[in-house]
Amino acid sequence: MPARRVLAATGEAVIGALRWPCFVAALSFAVGRAALAPATWRRPVRQEFVRMMRIAGTRAVAGTLAAAVLVGIAMVFQALYWLGAAGQDQLVGTVLTGVLVREVAPVVVGLMLAGRAGTLTLVELGTVRGSERYAVLRASGIDPFLLLVVPRVLAFALAGVTLTILFVAGALVSGWTASYAWGSRNVGLLGFLDDVLRAMGPNDFALLPLKGVLIGGVVAAICCAAALGAPWLAATPIRLIPRGFAYAILGTFLVSGLVSAVL
Repeated sequence: MPARRVLAATGEAVIGALRWPCFVAALSFAVGRAALAPATWRRPVRQEFVRMMRIAGTRAVAGTLAAAVLVGIAMVFQALYWLGAAGQDQLVGTVLTGVLVREVAPVVVGLMLAGRAGTLTLVELGTVRGSERYAVLRASGIDPFLLLVVPRVLAFALAGVTLTILFVAGALVSGWTASYAWGSRNVGLLGFLDDVLRAMGPNDFALLPLKGVLIGGVVAAICCAAALGAPWLAATPIRLIPRGFAYAILGTFLVSGLVSAVL
């Protein structure tokens, strides 16, 4: 009997820990399957997709460029300055590819998506799930999954990859500009960008858009799952928003680490 109690407690803890990741994975798979069905893309779903692209993508461009400038001055400029001072200019492209392109840019964009559009998703879907509006949608013959989840996950994924590429470009240009204004001896802008592109291998060209798509989609899936998968949690926004935001940040780092380990 004691052994059975220990096994039961262990199994319950393991099942409880795996239930949430499995739910998010199933939600993401269902989104991918529904996105391929033409019947999914009716006018309300298309309108919601455009609205979320405006929120997650267009309105985040200014903040992404501002963060790219800060990272460019703090990282790219420092790499150009110190590697140039050490006479290792040929390593600039390799260092920036390994740090900025592979790790920093996708994670920063993921955190910005979680903090801005992810929080808004938690508020909107939590309000719907915690009130009678969710039941009204179902009673009206509208699938809440198709209307509320599918366009958000796809919009976040598309915004993630575009903002990541924009972030990398902004960081490289701003870092080179700061180095040029400082008076450091370096190659021209086109030569600098050419060095970075030459240092990128096939895995790097695949990793950058892949991380952007996966991180954006996972952030949206986690926020949607947190709001719609737990009605008791959606009814208390003061508990939903911090938990959903923390899960989104954790998912960002987890996806980034897994993709980096594979590629």
